[in-house]
Amino acid sequence: MSASVHLPPKSVTSAAAELAAYVAQVRFEDLPDVAIERAKQCLADSVGCVLFGGRFPWSKMVLDLARATGSGGPCIIPGQAGFSLHVPQAALTLGSFAHAFELDSLRKPGTGVHPGATVALPALAMAQALGSSGRDLVTAIVVGCEVLFRIGKATLHSAEKRGFHAPGITGPFGSVAACASLMKLPPEQVGAAFGICGSLSGGLLAFVKAGSGGMVKRLHLGRAAESGVVAAMLAQSGYEGPLSILEGRYGILDAYCGENDPALLTQGLGHEFEIEHLCIKKYACHVTSQASVELLRELIVTEGFSGDAIERIDIAASDKVCSHHSDAEPSDLMLAQYSLPFNTALAAFVDPIDPRVYSDLALNDGRVRDMTRRVSVHSDPRMKGWSIEMKVHLRSGAAFGGARESFTGCPERPFSCEELRLKFDRLASDSEPTIRGTLFDSLMNLDRMETVRELHLV
Repeated sequence: MSASVHLPPKSVTSAAAELAAYVAQVRFEDLPDVAIERAKQCLADSVGCVLFGGRFPWSKMVLDLARATGSGGPCIIPGQAGFSLHVPQAALTLGSFAHAFELDSLRKPGTGVHPGATVALPALAMAQALGSSGRDLVTAIVVGCEVLFRIGKATLHSAEKRGFHAPGITGPFGSVAACASLMKLPPEQVGAAFGICGSLSGGLLAFVKAGSGGMVKRLHLGRAAESGVVAAMLAQSGYEGPLSILEGRYGILDAYCGENDPALLTQGLGHEFEIEHLCIKKYACHVTSQASVELLRELIVTEGFSGDAIERIDIAASDKVCSHHSDAEPSDLMLAQYSLPFNTALAAFVDPIDPRVYSDLALNDGRVRDMTRRVSVHSDPRMKGWSIEMKVHLRSGAAFGGARESFTGCPERPFSCEELRLKFDRLASDSEPTIRGTLFDSLMNLDRMETVRELHLV
């Protein structure tokens, strides 16, 4: 690594206390170039997701609530002119907008975290309120990811086996770490904020099996972002929370996770930068469908067949994908974006690089619905995480296929700056000309700004 953070000797008694000492200590000068670059990419991608996500009715409902309870604050929501919000309501809105259409960032290997919605965006809100420098905001995003990703790793992504939605559990901790960094809280207050976060975490996967109510998934990320803000502000006022909140009895790992590894909470802290594992989505669908969609589109181009020529598609995937993402009859758009069969079927007929192809029109398209029923997903112990193996059978008798462990946007295949700009431009295409023309470049030069208030967000 080109940089590291020199932590004090381990005299602390919990992982939360050690993480708190880290959050309070890190400065921009401690960060390697790759971490700085990934933080800026995370924020730029997240702002693009907000610009696109604000158009939907489920986003407008959240915004109406935020305006009714928190107008007149220092925070501007990208693309939303004519009002401003206080920090908690801004974080709720930003997190919900970012996750409004299955477009926001993750970590690979997956650990149930969404850093754009629950780190970069609440940090942006807090930085606006404080008038923070661009460097301080970059530092906060890195710090938030270091905490968020480690907690996600330590859960072994096992909370979802019990029916919890992982980002609702992990997200508040990323948000509070980023906000505490910007607020310059001392270690004891950061630790208290972590303790508070544990009681503000949550989110259930009931929508996966209910066949309805998928809209609530969007809210989980907004609530996580808001919870981190609230916890940091309360801790600054002297509010207390248990330092055993992570690995202790009835803490996060004990209460939510059937399997866990507490050693991962602080492993490599200060020396290995977890933000390097940032994963940015290519398509507006659940991450477990990204590899399948990309592979099918490549096969269609290279082999020259059309969706109408396909008889059936067989996909081997992990147990988790089969249990959570194999719905062949999704009843609403969110559940469709969550469904591997639907996303693969849609990609058979249109290129989903444009997120606008995910619509009620597509959901009710007879060809897509019929193809969805002809996409079979079966569990294969060879498939780990998001990896898939696909075989496409044509009506002619020909068959094509392949296997894929990653997709464009993964850490091992990251977006180039130009690819990220193209995604941003697609998401911002309906925004004001100033946003389309300058905002991406401003975000990618964030570390040169004296204050984030220089950003032209509307």
